Amino acid sequence: MPTAPSLSDWLFSARSFAAAALALFIAFSLDLPRPYWAMATVYIVSQPFAGAVRAKAVWRLAGTLGGGVFAILALPNLVDAPALFALVMACWIGGCLAASMVDPTPRSYAFMLSGYTAALICFPIVDSPGTVFDTAVSRMIEISLGILCAYLMHGVLFPKQGTPRLLDGTRAWLADLARYGADSLAGEHDPDRFSAERRRIARDGAALRLLFLQARYEAPDRRAQLLWLPRLHERARALPTLLTAIGERVRTLAALDPAAAEALRPLLQAISDWMAQSIDAPAGPARTLGARRLEERLRAMQEAPPPPGLSPWAALVRQGLLERLRELIDAWRECRLLTERILAERPQETAPDEPEPVPGHLDPLLVALSGLAAGLATLAGCAVWIVSGWAHGSSLAMMSAVALCIFAQLDDPAPALRKFILGAALAVLIAGFYLFAVLPRIDGFPLLLLVLTPTYLIAGALIAQPAMTAMALSVAATVPAVMTLQETYSADFAGYVDGGLATLGGLVLALAITRLVRSFGVSWRVGRLVAADRRDLARLAEGHAPADLRRILGVMLDRFEALAARLSAADAQTVRLTELADLRAALNVLRLRELMAGLPPASRARAEAALQALAAEARGRLPREALLAPLDDALLTCAAETARGARRAALALSGIRLALFPEAGPPQAGPERSLAA
Repeated sequence: MPTAPSLSDWLFSARSFAAAALALFIAFSLDLPRPYWAMATVYIVSQPFAGAVRAKAVWRLAGTLGGGVFAILALPNLVDAPALFALVMACWIGGCLAASMVDPTPRSYAFMLSGYTAALICFPIVDSPGTVFDTAVSRMIEISLGILCAYLMHGVLFPKQGTPRLLDGTRAWLADLARYGADSLAGEHDPDRFSAERRRIARDGAALRLLFLQARYEAPDRRAQLLWLPRLHERARALPTLLTAIGERVRTLAALDPAAAEALRPLLQAISDWMAQSIDAPAGPARTLGARRLEERLRAMQEAPPPPGLSPWAALVRQGLLERLRELIDAWRECRLLTERILAERPQETAPDEPEPVPGHLDPLLVALSGLAAGLATLAGCAVWIVSGWAHGSSLAMMSAVALCIFAQLDDPAPALRKFILGAALAVLIAGFYLFAVLPRIDGFPLLLLVLTPTYLIAGALIAQPAMTAMALSVAATVPAVMTLQETYSADFAGYVDGGLATLGGLVLALAITRLVRSFGVSWRVGRLVAADRRDLARLAEGHAPADLRRILGVMLDRFEALAARLSAADAQTVRLTELADLRAALNVLRLRELMAGLPPASRARAEAALQALAAEARGRLPREALLAPLDDALLTCAAETARGARRAALALSGIRLALFPEAGPPQAGPERSLAA
């Protein structure tokens, strides 16, 4: 829900309006044909933090240049074939948008700007293609001028640093993660509460990663420190998965053998206390000594024989629990070391060697549909324009393309587009008020700024609030365009009405195409994420996917973070049963695949059969309950072997079983062979 703008929002608005005023003044001074594009561009590119503006400025300039070059090449050669020209423009805009969604870095803005800059240049001058070069140069200057003025105000003269917020957010995120870990180890198991907390931590971690991509472009004295953040994020965001696996084993062991579970309670409490206290513990030997003592206790428990009377299945669960606890201590210790480097008062001069980037989750269908929607909207707008001969019909294709590019990253752009249309309608009314009631009564640039100040200060302050961004951005960017703001006053009521209707018509067309092609809702997106996890699990089980732990973990955790961000808008109860289960199963499949070559023939054959059954189940070709029998058969066969590799394979199989069948009883493979108590 929107709230009253804060002081920070008003300061952002003041900086944005100063940048817009500077861009407009320079555009007037250079006698550019459409100076209002410079003003509108400022509001399109402005961001609250300096790092965000700096990160995107260069690529936005590159995209503007790319779009201008394409316009110069395309329009003169295709102007005599309107249908072919419309098709080429649709393919260019849709292709550029799709390319921008494939690249998650600030480079994506180069692709997106290349697409709709070509639309801004070509469509208004299609009747005079001979002027395309001059128009393209002018448009590139106008848009680049807006980008540079926004960069000057937000990134150079009055920068608001995002680094302090990033560091504070990192400290709070690690503290939340420590509390979550401590509670899950020592507190009562509450699946709903822990699921909600796990999703919140995932959402916060994803937001920090986005903030890091911006903050690394600022605070040069801390740049080396901040480069440790990707490594910390990669390590820390995997902890909820590990804690979930630990919690499942604790619960299972307590159900199988309460005495054995109670015997481990002091160790769990000690690890819980260590995690809870380590956030505020000073750096030094005392902190590392605590980790070493816990590791020694764990090693002693692992090397000691199982408690007398413990069933084979309970012993396997206990062994897996101790192994996961060892991984937890190692991971949390590394998180603490990385945190100290990032939050150190005296920044380090040397940066870490950045690991090879791991590709995140990408939904090809969503990318293709986004590009298709932008292309179809362009074609539809051009068709109406060509058939009707509407003088301002170019705005139909132009505005629909721009709107779909701006909101393409959303699961369902329709709600944001509706707000954008409302803002545009308000902008048309405001522009009419200025054109016919205010501007005829003033003279000079200072008075122009004075009368524009109330509208733009309010709009700029509301842009900084997510709930109002779409509507406020629409007002800020559309008002000068509908006014066709020039250095000398001129107003034509018929032209104003015609241009306003064309602008709104283009946005309504974008909404209609979105509802037809892209508006599937959050539930559809959640289903796609879950299905992608199932496909990856099947490919791992079949042995087709590359056995790269970092890649698989990174992609599936990306999906979980995306899932966590959307569950507030969907029915979380329909997803809770599979939450992190496929990821935990996938990690154990990788462990099992690494051990397969060293297994005895009988164990290897049954393990392979279990993996093939898992692949069939993940692809929907085998009922879930039919998977349990081959899984248990492989587990029992491996557990019966004396070789260390077979025992570790049994642990991996038990991990798959606990992830996918948390409520199942002890493994059974017939009366003659069983791990049941």
